[in-house]
Amino acid sequence: MEFKKLSKKALSLAIAVAVAATTIVVPATSQKAEAAKKYSAYLCFASKGYNGVLVNHNESDRSKGVMNGNKKTSLKGVKVKNATFKKGKFTFTVSVTGKNLKKFKADKGWNSLYVDTSLPGSSKAKLKVTKAVVKFDGKTVKTIKNPALTPDPGKTQDYTQIMCLNTWNKYANAKWSASSVTKMPKKSISVTITGKLK
Repeated sequence: MEFKKLSKKALSLAIAVAVAATTIVVPATSQKAEAAKKYSAYLCFASKGYNGVLVNHNESDRSKGVMNGNKKTSLKGVKVKNATFKKGKFTFTVSVTGKNLKKFKADKGWNSLYVDTSLPGSSKAKLKVTKAVVKFDGKTVKTIKNPALTPDPGKTQDYTQIMCLNTWNKYANAKWSASSVTKMPKKSISVTITGKLK
C-alpha cells in the first residue's frame, strides 16, 4: 500500500516536472527570438521647398540619400545614418550630415521632420517614446517629451513613425508647431530617440 502511494506520488511529480519543463522552455525560446528582433529607424524630412529624403516613407531603403526637392536629383555630399532598436529600453540617433545641407537655408522652414521605423503600425502600442531630441549642427533645437506617434489613434496601417514636426498632423503640431520653426541647418540634422519597446 505504501509502495503504491509512493509510486502515484512519484508519477504525479514526474508529470508535473514534465509539464513545467515544456511550459517554461518553449516560451523562453520564442521570447529570446522576439527580444533579439531588430527594427530599423531612419530620418525622414521635407523642408518647405521639399528638400529631403525622397523615397516612400514606408521603405527603409535610403540608398538615394538626400534629394534636391521636386527635381528628384541627389544632393551630393550628404550622408545618411540610420539606426536599429529592439525589445527593451533603447536610445538611438539617426542623422544626415554634409556641407550641402546649407542649400536648405533658402527654404526657411519645414513641412516635416520625423523618425520612421520598420515597426508595424499594428504594434505601435508596444512602443513608448519618452523623448526626442532634435539637433541642428550639433546644437539642441528642441526636446520633445512623449512625441506623437503614427499611425494616428484608431488606425493601424503602415509603419510606426515618431513625429518631431509635421505640418499635416495635428498631434505632432500640438507638440511642436511646424509653422513656428524657421531655423535651418548648415551641416547636420540629428534626432535622438529614447524609449522602450515591450
